[in-house]
Amino acid sequence: MAHSNDLDFFNRIPVAGLLVNKIGRPNFIYNLKFLSLVGYTDAQMSEIFIRDYTKVFDEEDIKELKRKLKEAEGTKKSVRQELKLTCADSTRLFTVIEAEVSEENDGSYVLCALTDITQIKKAQADYMLEQERLLSVLRNYDDDLFEYDFETDLLKVFNKNVLIKDSFGDDRWIKFENFSKNLSQRRMIHPEDESKLRFVFNQKSNYTIQIRMKYKDEKNYRWYEVDFNLLQDDDNNIIGYVGNVHDIDELKASTIEFKNKSQHDSLTGLYNNASAKEIIEEYLQNEGKGRTNALMIIDLDDFKHVNDTFGHRFGDRVIKTAADTLNNTFGENDLTARIGGDEFLVFCRDILDMSSVNEKVRKVFETFAQNPVGDKEQYVIKSSIGIAVSPQDGTGFKRLFDKADRNMYKVKRSGKNSYNF
Repeated sequence: MAHSNDLDFFNRIPVAGLLVNKIGRPNFIYNLKFLSLVGYTDAQMSEIFIRDYTKVFDEEDIKELKRKLKEAEGTKKSVRQELKLTCADSTRLFTVIEAEVSEENDGSYVLCALTDITQIKKAQADYMLEQERLLSVLRNYDDDLFEYDFETDLLKVFNKNVLIKDSFGDDRWIKFENFSKNLSQRRMIHPEDESKLRFVFNQKSNYTIQIRMKYKDEKNYRWYEVDFNLLQDDDNNIIGYVGNVHDIDELKASTIEFKNKSQHDSLTGLYNNASAKEIIEEYLQNEGKGRTNALMIIDLDDFKHVNDTFGHRFGDRVIKTAADTLNNTFGENDLTARIGGDEFLVFCRDILDMSSVNEKVRKVFETFAQNPVGDKEQYVIKSSIGIAVSPQDGTGFKRLFDKADRNMYKVKRSGKNSYNF
């Protein structure tokens, strides 16, 4: 048995080395780098090689190495093989062995150089574990993930329907080329929400928006909440967005339903007092600022007499009939509300002149007169209407309401069942 100090040159090799002769029944020469790698002394190593070298080398790996070396005999080709080692402290090392067969006069030799790749293997295992964790999250993640590139105008949505195996390839993404350029033609975004998306693309800032989309072969638009987070390159240049798309359609529907219930009168379905005031005030201070608008208060004449004479159920029928008449007379651009027991409000946005308002008011009186309420006991609805006009009567809700209210009471004092502005 030859020892590592028998060949001084072998110790000068910068990696762990083995020199093996007689492939069938090998004898080993090892260098100091190899001893340092496995943690054994020279004497211990000699004893191991005499008794059972599989105590250090994985037996299956050695069998595979022998097979490869056998195939390489006479070809002068080197063999590469991963080889697991067991160190003196029982730790396991992963190495790559580069082996080359050399035919000499005194027999065959195999020169082996071993490189410790344990840390690389650990890093690979950690990477695969992290990837599997990430993929596990993605499989159970309700949101869709996306990337958008400003320069190429390419939108990529992560496709969770593709079976995930080892890596993220291009087949993991659903691609939309020329996304912003063809936004209108795609009909993917609801036309009313396109401006929101274009605003985010132009601003190039972190944003969260709620828009209606149908990008999953959906027949109808659904509500989604979209988070946009800026994506930067290594030089901190903004290159695009990454983000997620969360389906909020059911939540939005229930929110809208709740909002509608909270904003509307339960008997008539019209806006209630609080919501009407809020909507009108916001309009007057923003979109309707400087425009001509009309606010009118409609109070049913002698309604207390209706309740006292015919009962509250009949009174509710009168209220509902009055509400339906107002709702049918005034258009979609107008707001109709019930603001009290027998009191209603109508707000006409952006009117051209008062003639259109006068015409609708006269139609209300005509409809009331021609359609009495009840079967046996027929009751003709009569009302007093006060009207205020912005901006001359006021630019805010309170001033317009107070003016319309005063005009309504002028009608009450002068005989009722008429209107004044």
